[in-house]
Amino acid sequence: MSKDIAKKVHALVESKFTYIHDDKQYMQAEHWTSHADKVLAGEDFSDDCDGFANTCAELLIKEGIDRKDVSVIYCVTEEGEDHLVCGVAVDGKTYILENRYDNPYDWKDKPRYDFKYFMKFDDPGQWFKVTN
Repeated sequence: MSKDIAKKVHALVESKFTYIHDDKQYMQAEHWTSHADKVLAGEDFSDDCDGFANTCAELLIKEGIDRKDVSVIYCVTEEGEDHLVCGVAVDGKTYILENRYDNPYDWKDKPRYDFKYFMKFDDPGQWFKVTN
């Protein structure tokens, strides 16, 4: 798998994404969903970080990336806000796809985030603590 697929997916999702918090759109604090079908149909979507991350994850898998190499990662931003990002293992690195940055990046390049837990798509529902 090359980093090019991660870049392609990120750019596609970013081009269709408009940020709106779950409490305004779904009238609840958290609502996790993927909008991959909309994106593939060329449609725009609105959601927050979890919708962006889950959409990226589903599209990476649809692009042929092994489920064991795709994850969502819960972290805390430099401002102390809860945040969800998509991770994809590529060539011994984990690249992050998220709505706050324009390109995928190696997770070790953003030390401002406190990465807490991750869930891989080959074992949905199982969360693991991030260790360095």
